[in-house]
Amino acid sequence: MKYLLLSTLVMLSYQWWDVGHMMTAQIAKNHLRENRPDVLAWADSLIQDLNPLTDGKSNTFAEAAVWLDDIKETGTNFMNDWHYTNRPMNPDGLQIKIEDQARNINSIYAINSATSVLTSTKTAKFRHTVFKAEMIRVLLHVIGDLHQPLHDTAFWNVTYPNGDQGGNLMKLQIENGTFVNLHSFWDAGAFAFVSNSTFLSRPLSQKDQEYLDNWAKNLIRSYPYSNYKDYDMTNPSVWTYVGYRQALQFVYPMIQSSNNFNNNYVEQAKQFCESNIAVGGYRLANKLIEIFDIILLNESMVKFDQ
Repeated sequence: MKYLLLSTLVMLSYQWWDVGHMMTAQIAKNHLRENRPDVLAWADSLIQDLNPLTDGKSNTFAEAAVWLDDIKETGTNFMNDWHYTNRPMNPDGLQIKIEDQARNINSIYAINSATSVLTSTKTAKFRHTVFKAEMIRVLLHVIGDLHQPLHDTAFWNVTYPNGDQGGNLMKLQIENGTFVNLHSFWDAGAFAFVSNSTFLSRPLSQKDQEYLDNWAKNLIRSYPYSNYKDYDMTNPSVWTYVGYRQALQFVYPMIQSSNNFNNNYVEQAKQFCESNIAVGGYRLANKLIEIFDIILLNESMVKFDQ
């Protein structure tokens, strides 16, 4: 793995945040554009309602998927727990304590809360509000988070008696001797996003937007929607459990006995990340379709009652 240089590692801390999240949203956008352009128009319009209150880096559908990370830089931290589920992986059967908040205020809560706000009959007549514009951005981001396996679990053993914080405390040593954070390794799509991320700094130029669109189309061809026709597309509790199983069966097993990895692990991890981003985009699209159809149903019922 001679290509894993220190300059590459510096990039790792933000790549799922920016590139992975934008890719998930772009796949959802492309899927909606082909199948439900009415849902895309509604979602895109609602996203843009918040643009006057942002820093100009999250004005488009794809860029808005990073907004929930952007606001951390402003000191907005009350939604920090919304980014992960961290179902405990405890192979040694240690006695561990999970805080009540960590059990209940998590990414599943975030998606269900956003869905509730967007479909509420109490606010049905207010299609466009700042709160709804925020909640749709929450969906774009958190659904992406759930498809990074280390947002779905945390590992406990005698070395990590308080958990490894989803791989943030665990280090891997790569071939050149440098150590990299396990969570960052997966945030970076197992380095699958490195060559592409160079061109995708926000705000995206027109050229960057076209690049992102074409890259999404390539992933859609490699991982078509038909591959996932038997997957659950609307239940975040199922999605987080799948991510947990991926971590249990693949992410952690080798790392438990060694703090390094090989080329085979890297290549398999890349495929995991690409597939997860694709299915994450399809699930995001389906969740938006589900919400929009509920809104239309609510509106039709109000008109009928009148």
